[in-house]
Amino acid sequence: MISPISRLRAAWQNRRSRIVLSALLLGAFCGVLDVTMPLEDLFIAARTKLRYEKADGSIVVVKLDDRTLDALHDNDVSPGLDAKLIENLMQAGATEVYFGRSYPFSPTAVGAEKFSTVLRKYPNRVFLGVTGKSDRRGINNSSSTARDTLPARELRENARLVSLAALNHPLNLSISIPFWSHSVAGPIPSFASAMADRSVEESETFRPDFAIDYATVPSVSYIDVLNGKTDAEQFAGRKVVVGWTSSVTQYRPLPLGDFVPAVYFHVIAAQTLKAGIPLDLGWVPAYLLVASMIVTGVGRGHSFKPVRLIGHGAVLIAAPLILDHSLIEIEVLPAAVMAIYATFRARTLDKVKDASETNAASGLPSLQALRSHHAPTSGLLVALKIRNYSGIIRSFTNSVEAELANEVQRRIRISEPDVTVYHEGGMFVWVSNLGDIVDVFENLEGLHRIVQNGIVIAGTEVDVGFNCGIDSERQNILSSRLANAMQSAEEAVSSDELVCHHDGKDGEVQWEISLLTSLDRAIDNGEVWVAFQPKLDLSTNRLVGAEALARWSHPERGPISPDKFISIAEEYHRIERITRFVLDTAIRGAASLVRAGHEFSISVNISAQLLRNPRLPKMISEALAVHDLPTEYLILEVTETDRLDKSKNTINMMKELVESGVRISIDDFGTGNATIDYLRYLPASEVKIDKLFIREIDTNLDDQRLVQSIIEMAHSLGRQVVAEGVETAGALRLLKQYRCDQAQGYYVCRPVPFLDMVEQLTAPRLRANG
Repeated sequence: MISPISRLRAAWQNRRSRIVLSALLLGAFCGVLDVTMPLEDLFIAARTKLRYEKADGSIVVVKLDDRTLDALHDNDVSPGLDAKLIENLMQAGATEVYFGRSYPFSPTAVGAEKFSTVLRKYPNRVFLGVTGKSDRRGINNSSSTARDTLPARELRENARLVSLAALNHPLNLSISIPFWSHSVAGPIPSFASAMADRSVEESETFRPDFAIDYATVPSVSYIDVLNGKTDAEQFAGRKVVVGWTSSVTQYRPLPLGDFVPAVYFHVIAAQTLKAGIPLDLGWVPAYLLVASMIVTGVGRGHSFKPVRLIGHGAVLIAAPLILDHSLIEIEVLPAAVMAIYATFRARTLDKVKDASETNAASGLPSLQALRSHHAPTSGLLVALKIRNYSGIIRSFTNSVEAELANEVQRRIRISEPDVTVYHEGGMFVWVSNLGDIVDVFENLEGLHRIVQNGIVIAGTEVDVGFNCGIDSERQNILSSRLANAMQSAEEAVSSDELVCHHDGKDGEVQWEISLLTSLDRAIDNGEVWVAFQPKLDLSTNRLVGAEALARWSHPERGPISPDKFISIAEEYHRIERITRFVLDTAIRGAASLVRAGHEFSISVNISAQLLRNPRLPKMISEALAVHDLPTEYLILEVTETDRLDKSKNTINMMKELVESGVRISIDDFGTGNATIDYLRYLPASEVKIDKLFIREIDTNLDDQRLVQSIIEMAHSLGRQVVAEGVETAGALRLLKQYRCDQAQGYYVCRPVPFLDMVEQLTAPRLRANG
């Protein structure tokens, strides 16, 4: 068992794994230590510029502005004036009054008694600010500082306290406001929490929504309220904030905006909380999403796929914009740094790999690119070896390797335009799109004929000779198959053969290919011939027809099983040629018998593959016309019913043949897919019971019942029944008893040449046996 440490060591040795690990660590480092906070603040500020919101008007600011100070001729405002202000505001219908400044006056200060009296008159409706420093969590760092800024005990007995603490972000690019703060008087809510009626004692801070325009906050001058020069409707049912706005007070910069008095920051924060409590998800969600994309996308070229780039954009740009509207904040810069780092490193590595996997002389992909593939592929791997490659290159003073390689590649792509050709020296390799090995052989033969005409290089025609190797072990990975294909090409050079084929099946495929390549020749020179197996009519005891069967007598291997070469011809799409030969021979023989006065039909096997060939009706009609045989004497036996589909084209093909007068027979009935369902939709006039049910019919009761049922069912549907494989007199007697129409088998007659069958037509021995 491989230990976890060994797995980590193996992963670290992989350069792409190292890129992933280092990117993950860099992103986590930036997130944990807030390294990217300034950039995050800038990004958030930029997003707020895309939105614009107005204040809802529920909070009114009373400004301690320059006009007020000029009118009062004082740089400070006494508690007595504040008392009169509160009274005027309450009389105007204000619900609460907040002082957005600290209140350090002693009980003996001028006007303090009036202020205390007003507070007693309006208990808990006046809020006094408490200043203090805040850390990241919004908790005061120094209790002594907070104690010094607390109002006097007598002043706060009937007032409530609110914290004015705020956290400045690095470089003053933004601020955060705590929900509450500690003080010697206990925990107190922040200015914003109190104004927004948020009583939850959250320990975290929140970022105000600076998309709210501070200029839309209703504001009036302190001196106007003091002198009663304002409209009471401005305050009725609203909360009032009293804060400094004069030129001598503290101004803060809005993120990417103007400098404004600090009081407006608290009002914006309160407006934010009135809309809902902001949720800060931090840097982890975006980090995990981008990390998953990096882990799955750091493979070669994957980082630059459109879908993956869109995914990065959605996580890092679109998602924050959408979430901002719902007061949900996520930090994306740690994830962005991680994505940029991983993408840049992966791209750099890709460029290095591209350079190593590209042939410098030709510009084509090198064989190293194939060796880097570690997964199986379904295509056949072809290696083409140019025998005189070095001699051609040496015969030119200038470098012509690129031109020669591109000319070879162009000719390879004539029949397969989409293949990628890999090049190294005199070796060209590609994964063929042709799934059939015979098609690949034929394609290479055509390529050889094209190249034999010569290739023009640098204005000079050169002769190019090549040999090829093929690997068909598709279950193996390309990197291991490459050596097999190249070795086969070298063997082809040594044996002076155009193609050598490597396969791990102990030569079986080579034998199949050799059968195919010699099949046409065997038909032409008479090695392939047609045997005829007669059919006996059980009601008249006469031979009324025969089945034409292909036979091959190989000069070296002797008779080759029909099941062997017919199935190979089917697999490699060569069945049309052999069917045409059998059809022509069978029809010629049947026509001669009909002309001699015999009522004799001939059956020819038709593959399900041919029923999808639109040339089939023409092939049949031409053969019938050439030999002048009426269509009613031809029966087409549908074979390979396990491959026969129910498509409209196939059924229409059969109907077209039947309408022309040809009869259809269902071969091997009872086995595979040749079952009752076929009788329902195939336009067949005949059913052939498979020999599997006939062979033991005279001793097996189950077979007897099955055969009898099939005959009765077929007759009820208007079909004739032929029994195959009749080898005993007992079987023949039972079939007659079950009223089977015809019988075929060794007991009737073995498959024989045509002339031998003609002799059987008049032989009394056969009829006596019947």
